Amino acid sequence: MLKVKGLKSEKAVNIDTLLVLSVLIFMSWFYYGWRVVIVTLISVASAYISDIICVKLCGKKYEKDDLSAVVGGVLMALMMPASVPYHIVILANIFAITLGKQFFGGKEHNIFNPVIVGYLLSAICWKDLVLKYPKPEEMLPLTSAVENPLSVSLTQTLTYAPTPSNTIVDIVLGKFYGPMGTTHIFLILICACILSFRHSTSGLTFFCGTVTIAVLAYLYPAFGITRAESVFYELSSGTVLFSLLFFAGDYYTVPKTISTRIVYGVLIGVVTVLFQRLGNTENAILYAILISNPIAISLDDNAFSFRKLWDEIVEDMKASKTKTVEKKK
Repeated sequence: MLKVKGLKSEKAVNIDTLLVLSVLIFMSWFYYGWRVVIVTLISVASAYISDIICVKLCGKKYEKDDLSAVVGGVLMALMMPASVPYHIVILANIFAITLGKQFFGGKEHNIFNPVIVGYLLSAICWKDLVLKYPKPEEMLPLTSAVENPLSVSLTQTLTYAPTPSNTIVDIVLGKFYGPMGTTHIFLILICACILSFRHSTSGLTFFCGTVTIAVLAYLYPAFGITRAESVFYELSSGTVLFSLLFFAGDYYTVPKTISTRIVYGVLIGVVTVLFQRLGNTENAILYAILISNPIAISLDDNAFSFRKLWDEIVEDMKASKTKTVEKKK
């Protein structure tokens, strides 16, 4: 099994990720105002402080250059609606750090993506505040409680309307109801190209997951009128592209070989569509990644086993060939 070439250091990957995420923060600020910045700062601070406290309680020394909690805090903020109350952001990050990260031993021992764990728990506890969203280009107040009208996501709209009222251009530019940082489809695709080129994410996993979802959406259309519309809406809604880029390609949980990353991406794509078709699940891809996370560990272990078995077979063949040559002599 071929290992992925050009693997970068953890710090370099986190810095690259923060740089591209800053662009999504800027676009969210453009659509919703300064409240986006406050939500992001609160999210980063709560994740960072929670991480330090957990590490100290375990009797360990906190690494000063560890940016994993900062990246997680930014991702958590961008997964939330711009109208989310501040205390929910804090609690979501506490869930992510304590239950999703430190409970399993920290960043190098993650079985599940911590941000997904924290986000899904907060969505279960405060469904109406986490899964309903303000209208884009509507400036929000800086208070914790927001009185602006909220609406369901594009995914939920598509379940009872063949086509949404949003134009294709609006959807590409992120002008639809959804988490404040995950709706910018065009920018996310650019971010995917940049991070893949810089080897700061798994381009293979992102590509294979995207293609798998697109093919299944074409073969088994659920949204829109035509098959092409089904593919477009399937990829545009439900945080699909954002999650494939930043969660499926997460530095700490993504498989480490080429073949296993391909299998991992396909698996996430298949499970996502199954959840969407069978359960009409909001943000189905998050559950798909959560299910696939522990499987990634098994994929790497089996890839190593197959490589070891193949090496043994090659060695046996060489030894057998050597013996045959010696007998002829």
